[in-house]
Amino acid sequence: MAMDAKQTVDDALAEPCGRVVLGGSCTIHEAAAIKAHMLEQLARPSPYEIDGSAVERIDAAGVQLIVAFALDCLERSLAYGWNGRSEALEQAIELLSVGALLESPGAGGVPSSD
Repeated sequence: MAMDAKQTVDDALAEPCGRVVLGGSCTIHEAAAIKAHMLEQLARPSPYEIDGSAVERIDAAGVQLIVAFALDCLERSLAYGWNGRSEALEQAIELLSVGALLESPGAGGVPSSD
């Protein structure tokens, strides 16, 4: 019985509290809205989940916002993880060589909902 209670607490701590959902277009045209959404999520307790599975268009400004969010989490020792990355997002990350910046040391704490 004590093991079940501990597992429940561990599961609750692993559930993301903030969720950054990236839309189909993450370009300079949506940058202000994306930044506002990210700041809104940072007001919630961590861990955070980033869902980039719907991204179809992304430019350098969009990638910069994602990197800024990741670095902010890193500086504050806040865990985040990915719930998905579209092919377009993966290509932009590779093209701009920022993959290492977007891997959270605490990513194991955020389960995938796949």
